[in-house]
Amino acid sequence: MPIDQAALFDRTAAGTFDEVYDAHFAYVYRIVARLLGRRDVEDVVQEVFLVVHRKLPTFEGRAAITTWLFSICHRVVGAHVRKERMQRIFFDVFRGNVEEIPSPLDPLQAMEREEAGARVASTLARLSFKKRVVLVMFELEGWSCAEIASALGIPVDTVYTRLHHARRDFAFLLTPHGGDER
Repeated sequence: MPIDQAALFDRTAAGTFDEVYDAHFAYVYRIVARLLGRRDVEDVVQEVFLVVHRKLPTFEGRAAITTWLFSICHRVVGAHVRKERMQRIFFDVFRGNVEEIPSPLDPLQAMEREEAGARVASTLARLSFKKRVVLVMFELEGWSCAEIASALGIPVDTVYTRLHHARRDFAFLLTPHGGDER
């Protein structure tokens, strides 16, 4: 009985790509949005699923699929942040400093809840990427420090240190004095 290579390629320990996409799209979207902020989320989620499609046959199921997906999100968002930073630097150097045009606000979004959410997102965005990743995974996603260390490939003590500094910086940035941009 010959082996159907296409079927073998589409089926892994996690299921088919369509099964992974359907089951975990909301999770991936939430992780990317929290790590990246409100900009370019859809594009980065698409990049994540391109990597998932390419790498799914190598997933062996040694860890939870969400751990594997988080590590992909982490790498893709990190690459996006670095690319964006370099684009800003090149733009500033070669075209002069130009302020970003603020996006128009929908009047219905002026509710108190939206303001609080925007303030938290803005404060998260001001943290360094390494601190933001640990804070989001621990506080918002409920991961343990050991799980975060495993997903990021760093020592558990480093996770504790980053989490401590992230919490401190986040609390300071939420204060009126910390929110001042100088």
